Amino acid sequence: MDLADSISSAVSHADYISINIPYIKGTPEEGGTHGIIGADIIHSFKSDAVLLNFARGELVDSDAMKAFLDSGNGRYVSDFPEDALWDHPNAVILPHLGASTEEAEDQAAAMAADTIREYVETGTIRNSVNFPATELPDRPADAIRMTVVTKNKPGMLAHLTSAFGKEDLNIIQQINHSRGEVAYNVLDIDPHTSDGHPVKLKDLQRELTMLDGVLSSRILFGNPGAGYARNVDGQYFI
Repeated sequence: MDLADSISSAVSHADYISINIPYIKGTPEEGGTHGIIGADIIHSFKSDAVLLNFARGELVDSDAMKAFLDSGNGRYVSDFPEDALWDHPNAVILPHLGASTEEAEDQAAAMAADTIREYVETGTIRNSVNFPATELPDRPADAIRMTVVTKNKPGMLAHLTSAFGKEDLNIIQQINHSRGEVAYNVLDIDPHTSDGHPVKLKDLQRELTMLDGVLSSRILFGNPGAGYARNVDGQYFI
């Protein structure tokens, strides 16, 4: 490796040139890096040199780079689509974010759809910004799954289980996760009381939803997405 005393000297014999500096407002004369790869530097490039810029678009003088690309077999590779360069035949402009590719957008859309479908069908929560992530086991055969969103405060789970006990219902399995001010409760219950009577879902859901501190509830039994109820300032909405 040889040391060079200037950028022009460093790039004069290079086949590939990579920019690895931060962007600082102001010209190089002002102590900044705006346009630091300008006409004077680009003039020192080999005619077939390849400039790789994955730092910032403003580091390169676009007009000077276009003139270089017009004059020879050089290449410009970047993920910053400058107006003067993005469609030049000797420029290779890549997506700035991997998520911007067509394939990534398709996969992101599919992931979003799968996430919503899984929540609607099973109550599982993934990738939420304000709810706790909740991985759920399969709902037991013939069991009724209820999800209840509550304020995250002591005693809420006890209030919920007491409501089920009051109706003489057996809880097969339950999960309670919290995040910040919100708690998410999932309870799988036997569809019949201990003496064999079917559970009265409408009455049970209303009682659960109207408990102090409960925000909403949902029954996952039958048609996916149905059975949602909400407590809004003490009023019951379904």
